[in-house]
Amino acid sequence: MPKVPPHILWPGFVVALLLMSVVMVTVTVVAATNDPSFAVVEDYYEKGLNWDEHMAQQETNRALGWSARAEVGLPDSAALRPLTVTLTGPDGAPIGGASVEASVFRYTAAHQVETHALTAGELPGVYAAPFAINAEGKWKLMLTVRAGDGLFTDEQTLDLRYE
Repeated sequence: MPKVPPHILWPGFVVALLLMSVVMVTVTVVAATNDPSFAVVEDYYEKGLNWDEHMAQQETNRALGWSARAEVGLPDSAALRPLTVTLTGPDGAPIGGASVEASVFRYTAAHQVETHALTAGELPGVYAAPFAINAEGKWKLMLTVRAGDGLFTDEQTLDLRYE
């Protein structure tokens, strides 16, 4: 076997390492842009800048003492499942007359966020809307509730298992 001269071998080695790096970056970019489980958080930089406001809202949530309990019902004929949220105050009394908005996404498809305004149900403090929650697994629920002068936000993880 002929010996490769050093003036060809070492530059060739450097070029091979650079090409390997380009291939790895390309694979990473393709995976990140084509896999539905990867998602870019909208306004991520703004959220970082507004950290103090976020922490103030968390303190407001604690001071209000409100709680939200979410349930996902059985699918209807259009394969939509009702998301029902029950809001209660610190004394356990239902919170009626609220404006409730819910956003839901599955952790494995985080770019598919579904947002709806929930409508008041027959019982006080109960709000619902149909969502396309069509798969088992972990789902993220983000609530924004306005009632009177109060603004309440809540985030929950729903672990859905269908029998």
